[in-house]
Amino acid sequence: MSVSTLFLMTFGCGGGGGGSSPPPPPPPTGNLPITSANAQDITESVLEAVSSVIELIAVTDVVGLPGIPEANANQVLLISSRSPFSKLSRVDNQLQAPVTGTVPCDSGQVTVTWDDADNDMQVSTGDTFDILFEDCFFTEEEVTLNGATSLMNITVTGDPVNEIAPWSFVATFGFDNLEGTDATDTATIDGDLTLDLSSGDNVVIDLAVAITSLTVVQSGETATLSDFVLTESIDVNTLALTIDSSGTFTSTELNGSVTFETLVSFMIIGDDNPFAGQLLISDDSSSVLVTVIDNISVQLDIDEDLDGTIDDTIIVTWDDLDID
Repeated sequence: MSVSTLFLMTFGCGGGGGGSSPPPPPPPTGNLPITSANAQDITESVLEAVSSVIELIAVTDVVGLPGIPEANANQVLLISSRSPFSKLSRVDNQLQAPVTGTVPCDSGQVTVTWDDADNDMQVSTGDTFDILFEDCFFTEEEVTLNGATSLMNITVTGDPVNEIAPWSFVATFGFDNLEGTDATDTATIDGDLTLDLSSGDNVVIDLAVAITSLTVVQSGETATLSDFVLTESIDVNTLALTIDSSGTFTSTELNGSVTFETLVSFMIIGDDNPFAGQLLISDDSSSVLVTVIDNISVQLDIDEDLDGTIDDTIIVTWDDLDID
């Protein structure tokens, strides 16, 4: 998923739009309850929201967390260096916390303030980072970021700085009116998530994300992930990835909320589509069981009245679902 897609998520079936006074949109096909007519759109919305969480972490990670892909080409690898600010443009020469520096974007910048709690110039338990995106434009994704994020409640065990196993890193990402703007629209993100990274051997890296509430507002539409848990395990040698997630997705475009739960772990190799996995999406009166047939096709079994009987089955491709 591109940064533009991440921040300008439609979270549903009607889509974005732009301008200050757009005409009233037609009723979205994603309105609940779940039916044969909207099951594909609702499935796409939920899968898009889940995949966007990791992309959000990757894009805003200027610290350089182990195991997080570098969505930001200008990312400064603080975690992977014993001199965390060696690649930053230092605002001052002090060695006592807090230390402030900047990371250049293609235009604009990111200002990072690191409160090194024990003044050891290493990322360790108790440290905090305040991160401010200032007209930070990424040419490849054609998106500009503005607003504040933070890394709080940091707990470090072992040596994730040099990735000497076993190690773990736990932190809370906070988002305070973080805006992403492309050529047509702006989306605003508020909320926080807790990230837990660990590895026992530097071959398998485990990641867990917990969200109490994270909200995106775009074009008058609001979408929220709540009570969300995601676990991910990746083998860095084979690029085999296993993902499980559960939570509640609420959207004004869907006109309600759905809960979702992984019944069979999603399995992926590299950048390919999942080749296995099963996810149950439901509201209080209907459901769709999403079953991965292979890396090409997905089966949607719709129960329109929650009587336990499948009312319709639809086979779609991953391209049909259009998960960027």
